[in-house]
Amino acid sequence: MRMKTLPLLIVCVGILRATVAQMSGDTGTTTRREKEEAVAEALVRQRIEGLAKAVSAKDIDQVSSFYAPDIVSFDLDPLLRYAGADKKRRAWQEFFAVHTGSVAYELREVNVTAQGDLAFVHSLNHVSGTLANGRTSDLWVRWTACLRRIDGVWLVVHDHVSVPADIEHGKAVLNLTP
Repeated sequence: MRMKTLPLLIVCVGILRATVAQMSGDTGTTTRREKEEAVAEALVRQRIEGLAKAVSAKDIDQVSSFYAPDIVSFDLDPLLRYAGADKKRRAWQEFFAVHTGSVAYELREVNVTAQGDLAFVHSLNHVSGTLANGRTSDLWVRWTACLRRIDGVWLVVHDHVSVPADIEHGKAVLNLTP
C-alpha cells in the first residue's frame, strides 16, 4: 500500500466505523471482531476498485497483481475454467488485445462480506470499449469473487463472470442493464 493512501484509509475506516455504529444503534459496544470485519471489508473494496482501475488502464501487470498464484476462474470465454495466475493473465491479455481503444470497466452494486482471512464479493460490472473490428462492445456482466488475505494482501483466489442465458434458445442475453 502506498504511504499516501494510508492516512486516507485510516480516515475512511474511522468514518466507516462511526457509520456502522450509528446505523446499528451501537453505543460503543462494537466487538473487536465487528471492527476487524469492517476494516477488512473496506480494504477489500479498495482492492476491487483498484482492479477496476487497472482494467480500465489496460495495465496487465497491475491487473495480474490482484490474483493469487493458484486462482481458479470461471470466465466468459472458453475454457470452462482457468487454473493458475498465468492462465488468468493470458485471458486478460486476450481481452485487452481485442479492444484496440480504451476500455471502460465500472463496478455497480458491489457487496462485500469479510470474515477472518476470507472475503466474498459480488457486483454487476459494466464493460465497454472499441473492438479491433471497429465495433463497440457494451456489456453488463455478473461478477462473483472470493478473496483470501495472503501475507497481509487481499488476493482473488476464485472468480466467476457470467451473463444471463436464454436456456430455451441456447443463447446469451447481452442487452440487459441494471
